[in-house]
Amino acid sequence: MSTVTHPTDKGPRGGVPAHGLAGEPERGSMLPYYAYRVAEALVRVLPRRAAYSLSDVCVEVLRLVHPGSVAGLRSNLAHVLPDASPRELAGVVRRNLHDLGRTWVDVMAMRFEGAHVSDDLTVQDVDRYVGAFERGRGVAVISLHLGSWERGLAAGNSLGYPMALLAEYLRPPQLFQRVVGSRVAQGVRVVPIDIDAIRRGDETTARRLGAAAMREVLRILKGGGAIALAMDRDLVGNGEPFTFFGAEARFPIGVVDVAMRAGSAILPVTLPRVPGGTAVAVHPEIPWDPHAPRDQEIRRVVTEILRVFEQAIREYPEQWHVLDPVWESPGGPRR
Repeated sequence: MSTVTHPTDKGPRGGVPAHGLAGEPERGSMLPYYAYRVAEALVRVLPRRAAYSLSDVCVEVLRLVHPGSVAGLRSNLAHVLPDASPRELAGVVRRNLHDLGRTWVDVMAMRFEGAHVSDDLTVQDVDRYVGAFERGRGVAVISLHLGSWERGLAAGNSLGYPMALLAEYLRPPQLFQRVVGSRVAQGVRVVPIDIDAIRRGDETTARRLGAAAMREVLRILKGGGAIALAMDRDLVGNGEPFTFFGAEARFPIGVVDVAMRAGSAILPVTLPRVPGGTAVAVHPEIPWDPHAPRDQEIRRVVTEILRVFEQAIREYPEQWHVLDPVWESPGGPRR
């Protein structure tokens, strides 16, 4: 991604910082890459409505062939919608998967849209972001996997409000570079974090890779730039426990910690898909006290962010795209 002050570091594969990757030989099937290229080519030539319809068909086939792949999503939505009947829940899951497919269509289309990526964007309270950005202390934009969130962030870049994106490194590397290319086409700089290598590596390797990504985040923020990330998945598995929808779930707190160390603003943003496009809702900045105990302030700020998330998910459960189980048990207490 582009930031205000820092050029993109070039790694051995080009376009991403080398220190964010494991540096070991890449293995695995090239099938995801080829499938992505075929889908991307179709998105380029088809009208958007037809591309969405085709993605709906593909999602239905995958759902029927691999029903276990949506078990985590179903469990999450059952927790969010405890009063839903089995039939109602199945309908929300189906609509959620269709919306997820359309979100990937949007990501692929970003490569070809140019400035038109912002044509259907509606921004609410953009002055909150502009004001935080112009203070020059950096802005940590905290979001979640809801709606067309990546397209909304890219559209913000096209409107002159640049930010970087902390994103999971994908394998094979050709796939990652292709997905990154859609973001780069919109002036979006990506700071990769190699979650798979962190999970598979020993403690020293995991700490080194995680610290490298956080150092890059700190550098961007201290330079007065902005960085966005989705904080609703504990990808590494070292998140802290918080109450979420009435039960304990784990969430990463590293970026909030780094934002405080940099003296930056912390700004929740949600990007639901609405009739006619994508709505960018810039929520009030969450103030924090630099003189208060750090651990206590981190927990308070993360708790406030999660309350924003809960409100958005309750309003748009069919757009909350987290396929991994958020809660250890779907039968925990709910409110």
